Amino acid sequence: QPADTGKWLPLGVFALVEGDATNSNDVFQLAVNPQGVIRGNYHNLADDQVENVVGSVDKDTQRVAWTIGSDESPVYEAGVANLTKDATPVLIHVGDGQTRQLTFIRLEEPASK
Repeated sequence: QPADTGKWLPLGVFALVEGDATNSNDVFQLAVNPQGVIRGNYHNLADDQVENVVGSVDKDTQRVAWTIGSDESPVYEAGVANLTKDATPVLIHVGDGQTRQLTFIRLEEPASK
């Protein structure tokens, strides 16, 4: 467990969409620290539930893998450099060797009041 204090770089807030969908109930907020630890939140808008995201960056492949809450599956995976873009593919490893590909769409920050 990394310390709550320290330097964290926000990667962004993303909606997870499938195909040509234009809306999503799945929102991820991700950040990374200098050691490559990933933390953040997953918000299911339909159920209004928020859970922690935990994961890490593989320093050799520069791939990010994370899970939601205490669940070991599914495992979400994306390239760390791709998480700086407005849209990027995300692989979801759902178990039994099955993988789905969905898309992360970066959500814009709300305008300041």
